[in-house]
Amino acid sequence: MTNIRSVLSYNMKSRRKVLGLSQIDLAEKTGSAANYISKIEAGRQFPSVEMIEKLASALQMDTVELFALSGQQQVRMQAEKSALLRRISDEIDVFIEHINTPVSP
Repeated sequence: MTNIRSVLSYNMKSRRKVLGLSQIDLAEKTGSAANYISKIEAGRQFPSVEMIEKLASALQMDTVELFALSGQQQVRMQAEKSALLRRISDEIDVFIEHINTPVSP
């Protein structure tokens, strides 16, 4: 399921690569450590508002762009939702079939 951490990490990593920056480069530009950048990009850490502003500046983006879903992400999220709805529907069908099956004495 797409969440705010995964959108941020995807957008950060994509933009960093477009700019030809390493995680070390980005860390230097934001005054942080490379392992912190790595944790954000892996979705294991969520930055403060101040760090989000530093990241946006270093990545030459608006802060809002860090959280915007790309067309590809929207398609993936819709596919995940559809798959989840299918699984739920299948489980409901199995349950209904189970409760409608007569019990042998």
